[in-house]
Formats: sequence, structure tokens, C-alpha cells
Amino acid sequence: MTSLPTTKAGFTLVEVLVSITILLLVIVTPLQIISRTINTTSFATEQINAWFLAQEGLELTQKGRDDLVLSNFKQQINPPGETAPMAQFLTDYAFCFGAGGCGLTVGNGALAPTSIVNCTVLSYCKLYLSQVGGSDRSSYVHTATGNSVTPYTRVITMVRTPASGKVREIKVTSTITWRTGSLIAGQKVEVTSYLFNVYDSN
Repeated sequence: MTSLPTTKAGFTLVEVLVSITILLLVIVTPLQIISRTINTTSFATEQINAWFLAQEGLELTQKGRDDLVLSNFKQQINPPGETAPMAQFLTDYAFCFGAGGCGLTVGNGALAPTSIVNCTVLSYCKLYLSQVGGSDRSSYVHTATGNSVTPYTRVITMVRTPASGKVREIKVTSTITWRTGSLIAGQKVEVTSYLFNVYDSN
């Protein structure tokens, strides 16, 4: 009686390679999708923050003008003195009319003027997340001491019309720049508004 050689059951090298490839596809593809989703969500969050910071810059300029007008109104009711709000605005916000622009932060007082910094001096107006807490009205400030660094920089520029004489309007541009992850090009959000001399002051 002749006995046939017994063969052991197993996987060939090709079967092993195919199964590893399928396993890698099943694991790696969802991980890549999750990674891209996280990056996209992070970028969208940064864009939304940048847009709100740019809008806040415009609102701070309007607050500065309106605070001066309210202060002038109070002085006229309760003398002494009369100021020209638009002339005072041009003086107080002189940095904003320069080539480098300015940085603004809201003050803590009821009618306190905004903090105005020269962007050509203060590291191009880098924004920091305030760590003061409830006592500070602004979450983003230009003061590095004791605050957390953010990727954002805000520069506010102003152009008056006409260039001399009585001001009719002021073009205000608030620009936020930041860098996302390892992208070579920086990101930018820019919004523009106009402050009109609605109170017809000098």
C-alpha cells in the first residue's frame, strides 16, 4: 500500500500580501479622513475668529469716534470747554493714519478711549489672549506680558477724505493676518468701513 505525502494547509506569500494590503486600506483610509477633517475644522475655526477680530477692529474705531462726540456733548451741557470731536479723533488716532497703521484695544471704563498702539513699533500689532479674566473687557489685547500668544495680527489703517480741511469721511480698514499650520503662505482677512462726519464737527 502506497501512502501519499501529507500536505500542510497554510497561506501562500501572495495571500498574506493581499490580506495585509486590504487591512492597511481599511485602517489607513479612515485615519486620513479623520486627519483631514480635523485640519479643515481647525482652519475654519481660525477663519471665523479672524473675521470677528477684523470686525471688532472696525467697531473699536466707531466707538472711539462716538465716545469723543458723547464727551463733547456732556461738556456742552456741563461747561467748561468745547472740543471738536473730529479734530480730537484725528489727533488721538494719528498712528492709524500712518503707513504702519495702529492696533486698538477696548478700554475698561464706561467712556474710556481705546488703547492705541503704533504697529510699526509694537511687533506689527500681534494679538495676545488676555489672561486677566472678567476684569478685562477685551479677550484679545496687544500686551504680551502675562498673556498667551495667538497666531493673529491686527492692523487698522485709516484714510481721511479730503486730505486737508474739514473731514467728510474716513475709510477704515481692519486687516487680520495669521499662519495656519505648515502652510507657506499666510492667511488674511480684511474688512473695510467708513466713518462719516455725521455730527458735522471740525
